[in-house]
Amino acid sequence: MTTDSSSSPPLTSAATRSSGAYELVLGPVLMALVGLVLDNIFNTTPLFILLFTAWGAAGAAISIYYRYRRHMEDV
Repeated sequence: MTTDSSSSPPLTSAATRSSGAYELVLGPVLMALVGLVLDNIFNTTPLFILLFTAWGAAGAAISIYYRYRRHMEDV
C-alpha cells in the first residue's frame, strides 16, 4: 500500500466537494438576515431582504462556478 502525500484523505475531499451546498444555502440566508436588520432600521420591508438575498445567491453561485472552473483546469 502506497501513500501519496499530494492526494487528500477521502473525508477531506468529500467535505470540500460538499461545501458548495452549504455556501448556496448560507450565503443567501445570512444576507437576508442583514437585509432584515436594515429593513427594520429604515422601515423599508421587504426591500433590503430581497436585494441582499439575491446578492447572496448570486455571489454564492459565482463563487462555486469559478471554483469549479479552477478545479477543472487543475485536473
